[in-house]
Amino acid sequence: MIGELGLRWIFTLAFAAAGAFCLYRCVRHGTVAHRVCDALHALMCAAMVAMAWPAAMNVARVPQILFFAVAALWFAGMLVAGRGGSGRLSLGHHALMMAGMAWMVLVMPLAMSGTMTSAPASAPASGDHAGMTMGAATTMMGDAPAHVTIVAAVLAVVFLVAGTAWMARAIDAGRGDSTLRLRTAGLVANAVMSLGMALMAAVLV
Repeated sequence: MIGELGLRWIFTLAFAAAGAFCLYRCVRHGTVAHRVCDALHALMCAAMVAMAWPAAMNVARVPQILFFAVAALWFAGMLVAGRGGSGRLSLGHHALMMAGMAWMVLVMPLAMSGTMTSAPASAPASGDHAGMTMGAATTMMGDAPAHVTIVAAVLAVVFLVAGTAWMARAIDAGRGDSTLRLRTAGLVANAVMSLGMALMAAVLV
């Protein structure tokens, strides 16, 4: 969950746009394998949007973990089989993103285990106003377990580097184009997804 409201909305709009593009490409373009990949990415974008908001903490975790684990296996299988036409590095990146999603959903309770609700000394002792004050005073007291922090830091760096590389490729591909081409838009979507994963992993550090 992203605490800063402005950043949360930017994150939401970016992933909504990336998900809409993946859904459009799934319906309109590509082989069956490509369409499955785009459908998985669209669902991932929807999950990322949900993950940015507090309500996502109430969503069942096990189905999400299973879904993203299967999605990671799908991309890993395409990598091993040499299919997809996206390049081995690209397929490996997609597999890692899906595995990263499964891992983040799995460790989220551990990362949030330090959350503690407390009210300031001047807060009223009873009534609705007191309840609202305590809710507004929720803070993180303590750190995530060391192994969660280490893995999250590694993922944040990996996805930041990958996202920057995707964005650089998108800029190179789009240079001189009078209109946004499908390939360029796809590179931008990959960059958004990777950079968003970097941000979500960084939140767990």
